[in-house]
Amino acid sequence: MANISDIAKQAGVSKSTVSRVLNGHKHVSKEKRRIILDVMERLEYSPNGNAINLSRGKTNTIGVLVPRVGHLFFHQLIEGIGQVCMERNHTLLVIQTEHDPAKEEASMQYLRDKRIDGLIIGAISQPQLLETMRTLGPVVACEDHQDIVPSLFFNHGKAITVLLQHVEERGAKTVGLCLGNPDSGVGRVRREAFDQYLEASTLRHGIQWYADRCYSFEDGQELAGQLLTIDLPDAIIVGNDEVAAGLIHQFRQSGIRIPEDIAITGFDDVPIARALEITTIRQPVVMLGRLAAEQLLNDALNQSESASSLLEPSLMIRQTT
Repeated sequence: MANISDIAKQAGVSKSTVSRVLNGHKHVSKEKRRIILDVMERLEYSPNGNAINLSRGKTNTIGVLVPRVGHLFFHQLIEGIGQVCMERNHTLLVIQTEHDPAKEEASMQYLRDKRIDGLIIGAISQPQLLETMRTLGPVVACEDHQDIVPSLFFNHGKAITVLLQHVEERGAKTVGLCLGNPDSGVGRVRREAFDQYLEASTLRHGIQWYADRCYSFEDGQELAGQLLTIDLPDAIIVGNDEVAAGLIHQFRQSGIRIPEDIAITGFDDVPIARALEITTIRQPVVMLGRLAAEQLLNDALNQSESASSLLEPSLMIRQTT
């Protein structure tokens, strides 16, 4: 198999000149370029694409940081990112952090060693890490608005307001809130919107109305078991559809009627929400992933940062309210 030395010898040029042609440098005469390409064709030389990309300072690899790969929201987000990477011949490197600050910090060195071309953040527990993340290349944040990097995020405050208006219109007098990470930007925005709405409405906090760090179907089941020991609020606003599904399943197992005894809303509109007819907020998550990947790759290509974008939510009214 021919190598660069063979091509340089037969073309009568230096190996560095052959490398410049392979890497697309302009500072090679048309005549020399033609001769080198002719020799490559004659010797059936096939350059290694990875080697060329590395010599250009690129690996065609995009990093993605998410708390849980199995979470339906992040699963769909990765699906959208992956679609664009396939279309644009990039590799996807996904890291699961499990909302663990130590794992988030450790992932930085791993991603640096992998020489990624850019990073998409699904969610992080430490916004202060963003400055370090920016040293890895272009960064785009999803779901959560970040001031120092471009973000694609939903209007979570408006979504909570819309849900509260809906359950109030359906007759709720007391309401609870169940979130994931209360320290994340999304968690703070949702909690603030919840508190602000209740201050100006006739709704009241239910007894032990607030729960956090609920992420999974099993978390929802466990929370339902706890709520069965107290006076139930009239409605619960839940931070994602998986937890809402767990709550609904456990309540129904215990003889609690949905929505007659308690109304429950979800968030995201993933398949389980449609299967169980859960009232929820629709977020086009696959499209969010596609938009994030397109923006990241365009920023990397143009060596510039795009502006942040706010996406508006939609209320999907179903059988649980």
